[in-house]
Amino acid sequence: MGIQTMLGRDLGDRSGSAVEAILFDLDGTLVDTMPLHYQAYRDVLAEIGISLDFQAFMAASGGAARETIPRLLNGAACEVAVEEIHRRKVARATQLFRDVPPTRLPCSLLLPVLSKVFPVALVSSGSSKSVHTTLDSMGWTDLFHAIVCGDDVVRGKPDPEGYLKGAGLLGVAPERCLVFEDMDDGVAAATAAGMQVFDVRLTLPAWRTALEVGAR
Repeated sequence: MGIQTMLGRDLGDRSGSAVEAILFDLDGTLVDTMPLHYQAYRDVLAEIGISLDFQAFMAASGGAARETIPRLLNGAACEVAVEEIHRRKVARATQLFRDVPPTRLPCSLLLPVLSKVFPVALVSSGSSKSVHTTLDSMGWTDLFHAIVCGDDVVRGKPDPEGYLKGAGLLGVAPERCLVFEDMDDGVAAATAAGMQVFDVRLTLPAWRTALEVGAR
């Protein structure tokens, strides 16, 4: 189903729409940050003697760091606490983002248009520091009316908590929200929240292949 069909009218006209708010995921939906996150995790884990390949990283991604990191370790012996691994990863990712700003994905072209018509929220599994580093580098911070990060919720995606919180901050009923997502956990979270979902992978079928090639 196309975006205009889901919105029920032209993008510049809010009247008569079943959608009253837009919620975006960040990594992989608006910006191509996954290779940078992968490099940050790979570098940090290599320092403690643990190797990480891109496919394993992608399979483990999708939730908050406190959930993702144990999946990345996959039972490997590690004396460094999850919280410390996350701290080092955020520091490394921040450096990488400043050196090489992430690439905007096609979905990002909708952001400035929709933010003029609808209340718009960002719901990301990333930490607040990581999310705001990305938004600042893209110049997008002021486009969002609400921002929910991984450290703002108890349960990460696929739990609907983040999306429900985003809708609550916007003051819009979940069934009146349209979510843009790129991961199975994110789609599941938005669906469980009772929201309409547009899976950007349906319009970008080769995106995972491109990311994997770029990360090698």
